[in-house]
Amino acid sequence: MDDPLPPPRGSVRPPVLLGLLAGVLFIANVFHVVTRSWEASFFQTSYATIYFPTDVPTILEWHERPGGIEAELRWAADPEGWVILKDGEPHAQNDGPYPFFPELADDITWHDYTVIPQPEGIGAPLHITLRFLPNEYWTSVNLPRPDSYMIRTDLPHGRFTQYPVSEWVDDYAYLDEADLAAIDRILAEEVGLEASDGTLRKLEKLHAHFRDALGTRCRGNPDHDDRWRDPFTIYQNMRNGTGQGYCTQHTNIFLLFANRAGLSTRTAVGARTKGNNFIYTGHAWVETWVPEQGRWAWGDPSYALVYVTNPKGEVINSVDLATLRKHGTWEGVSARVYKDWAYPHLAGEEKTFIDVPFPAVGDVVERQFLTSAIYKWRRPPNVEDLRSDYTLLFKNWTFFWANLERYYFKPPLAIANYPTEGNRTYFVRHLLLWSLLVSLLGWFFAFRRHRQQKQT
Repeated sequence: MDDPLPPPRGSVRPPVLLGLLAGVLFIANVFHVVTRSWEASFFQTSYATIYFPTDVPTILEWHERPGGIEAELRWAADPEGWVILKDGEPHAQNDGPYPFFPELADDITWHDYTVIPQPEGIGAPLHITLRFLPNEYWTSVNLPRPDSYMIRTDLPHGRFTQYPVSEWVDDYAYLDEADLAAIDRILAEEVGLEASDGTLRKLEKLHAHFRDALGTRCRGNPDHDDRWRDPFTIYQNMRNGTGQGYCTQHTNIFLLFANRAGLSTRTAVGARTKGNNFIYTGHAWVETWVPEQGRWAWGDPSYALVYVTNPKGEVINSVDLATLRKHGTWEGVSARVYKDWAYPHLAGEEKTFIDVPFPAVGDVVERQFLTSAIYKWRRPPNVEDLRSDYTLLFKNWTFFWANLERYYFKPPLAIANYPTEGNRTYFVRHLLLWSLLVSLLGWFFAFRRHRQQKQT
C-alpha cells in the first residue's frame, strides 16, 4: 500500500484549521455571554403557558361524534369518566378521559353545563355553556350551514406549551441534609404549620414568621456574595443580624421555606433595562399555586402582602394585577396583609392579618407594574441570575451550573407588552454553541486521523 501523500509545503493541516475555528467560536460564545443585555436573558412566552399548567384541564379541541360533541382534554389527572349536569339537573354521563355532550336537535337555546370528573374529588367541576344549532335552523334564517355548536367557557382552550406546576418547584437537593432538617424544624416549631392548614393559611403563617423573626434589621443592602449563596445561609445571616437584603433576597428565602412546606411557589421578577445599565423599574416577588382554586396567587414577601383577591374571592396573579393597575379598576379587589411595621397607617391590631382595599397597600404595584415592564419567571434551582460579575461563577457549583443551563437550555420565561430580543438571542446562542461543539468534534476526528496517518 502506498504511503499517503504529505500535504503540500506551506499548507495548513485540517486539525489546525478546525482547531482555529473552534477557538474563534469559543471566543464568540464568551463574547456573547459578557455583552448580553438583561432583556435578552429570557424567552418571551404567553399568558397561557405561564398560568395554565397541566394540573388543570385544558380543552385542546372539540370533536363531533355521532349524537354529540366531545371535548379533547390535556390534563395531568386521569379521570375514569364524567357526570354532566345541564342547568343544574342530571343530564348525561360517560366513561373515558373526555366528556361527551349529547345534542338535542329541537333545543337551540343556551344551556349551562357542569362537568364533574369521576371519581369525585379527582378535580374541580368544569363549567361550559353550549348551544346546538342544527342545519335546519341555519336554513330557516337563510344562512345554510351544517350542524354546528356555539361554545362559551373560561377554561383554557387550544394547543400551547404547558408545564406541570412541579416544573417551578425546587427540591433544594443542593443544600446539606442538616440545613434541610433545620428548615423543617423551623416550619414545624416556629412557623407552626399543621397538616390541616390550607394553602392560604400556610402563606399567612410564613409571612408572619419572616416579619417577626427577621424584623426591620433584615432590610438593606445585601452582601455581594449573597448573589451566589444559598437562601438558607442568607436567612440565617439576616436572623442573627449580620445580613440584609433587597426584594430578591427576601423572595429567595421565602421561596425556600414555602417549597419546603409543600407550597408550589415560584419567583417572579419585573424589570425593564437597557444594556444592564439603565434600570427603568425592578422588583421581585412570588407566585404560589393554590390548588383549592386552580390558580396562581401573587404575593410580596418584602411587604408582607400575602395574596390579593378579586370580587369573587379568587386569588389574582401578577399579570392580572398589572392589567388592573393599568386601568385603575380596583373596586372589590382586596389584599390580605400582615399588620406590622410596614403599615402603620392601617387600622387594626399589630401582628394580625387584615383585609384591606388593595389601593391602600398597592404602592409597589403602582410603581413597578408599568406598561413597559417585563415579567419573567425562573425555573429551579433557586439561585439568582448572573449579571456583570463573572467571577461569581467560580464561587459555587450550583450557581455556575444553574446559570449555564439558563443561558443555553432553560431560559426564564417572560411576558412583555413589547417585542424583546430574548427569543432571537437564544437562537444565536444555540447556533454558536452547536457550531462550537461540531467544530470540536471535527477537530477530534481530524486529529485522530492525522495521528493514524503519521503512525503508518
